[in-house]
Amino acid sequence: MYYLVGFNPKPEAKRRQIVEAYKNFSKHFEKKLPQFKLMGLYVRNVLLGSKPHYLAIWQLPNFSDLDEWNKVFAIDKKGRELANVLSELATDWEAKVMSKLI
Repeated sequence: MYYLVGFNPKPEAKRRQIVEAYKNFSKHFEKKLPQFKLMGLYVRNVLLGSKPHYLAIWQLPNFSDLDEWNKVFAIDKKGRELANVLSELATDWEAKVMSKLI
């Protein structure tokens, strides 16, 4: 299964800041929840098509692992701080769980 997280940068956010913040966020949670693997953080280089501007793709074994993520996030002060850094840089968050067909 894949967890896709799309978002757009706030006007004042620089790509370098977003990459660094997401890297810190993902490394932290990959240590806390090793069943989650960041497959990549992607950006639109040519502004064709619709939003989002950034897309993070996480791989997870089971849908129920999202419950574990929520439990850890609820008590993980450092994780919430890292998420707040991202929230200061980005907006229009959208997430979905998808399965690979082919």
